[in-house]
Amino acid sequence: MVVDGRDGDRVRLDEVLASGPFSLALKLAIRGSGLSLDRLQHKLEERGTRVSKTALSYWQHGRTRPERPESLRALAAVEQVLGLEAEALSSLLGPPRPRGRWLAQQPNSLRLDEAWARPDGLSRALQRMGTSLDALHRLTKVGVHITSTVGSNHKMLESSYLVVVRAAQDVDRYVGAFRTDAGMVEPLRIEDTVGCRLGRLRDDEATGFCTYELLLERPLRAGELTVLRYTLRSVTAEIDAYQSHRAAPGLLDFSIQVRFDPSCLPARVYRTHRLSIADSEPKETELWLGASHTAQLVEVNPSPGIYRVAWAWD
Repeated sequence: MVVDGRDGDRVRLDEVLASGPFSLALKLAIRGSGLSLDRLQHKLEERGTRVSKTALSYWQHGRTRPERPESLRALAAVEQVLGLEAEALSSLLGPPRPRGRWLAQQPNSLRLDEAWARPDGLSRALQRMGTSLDALHRLTKVGVHITSTVGSNHKMLESSYLVVVRAAQDVDRYVGAFRTDAGMVEPLRIEDTVGCRLGRLRDDEATGFCTYELLLERPLRAGELTVLRYTLRSVTAEIDAYQSHRAAPGLLDFSIQVRFDPSCLPARVYRTHRLSIADSEPKETELWLGASHTAQLVEVNPSPGIYRVAWAWD
């Protein structure tokens, strides 16, 4: 079936409204309405809502987002003018952005709405674990090495992590997040821990998020380093097609290796890098699958953003 441009834009808008990010959903909704920012601003004023053209532009390009009560009220009016359901856009905002000294320590870090689809699920999973977004910044990742194994059923069997971390403050645990679009059949398992042991683990089933904490064998004082090893094992409902990681400032040494069952090799494997999830068409670079049936992405002093090794079966 051939989908024309208008129908294609509507399909894409529906997809982004379901998963985010907020900025891209707003941009597509404005484009689909046929309204310029000037006309949108005028229609909002007719409803008694004042919002600057600059603010609207910043929202759709991800430079800022509505957070204050008056901005959220304006966003509700935007949804009405654009013919969207109530909270269609506001539901993609997730929790307020981190502020204060943790944000100052990592000025180039991705905001949640840039790094994750449905960041509201991440916030809920952390809350269910009894912690907050602040916990994600108490340790700085200096080195991250991921080795994933894909089975003959095309599904990922496990992902082993070797992580070198530096304490940004006195800390006794490492908090991590996992998300899958493939749907979980069984709860995520974390095994083979070295330098730590599993603490609490909570999920947000509606958005595919799982957050976990690893209790350090020895509490760290600010500035101290340690090495952690652990393995994530999951059973997903659908076929896996990628392994990704969000690189933050401070990461010096990074790699992803994906090992495939020799009886069932993919047709192609490639890597991508995006500054945020709003980048819809990142450049694809083919990866070589050698005699060990393993593809790898390796970076030293990587630029911040989302790195992915992906594959196709046909």
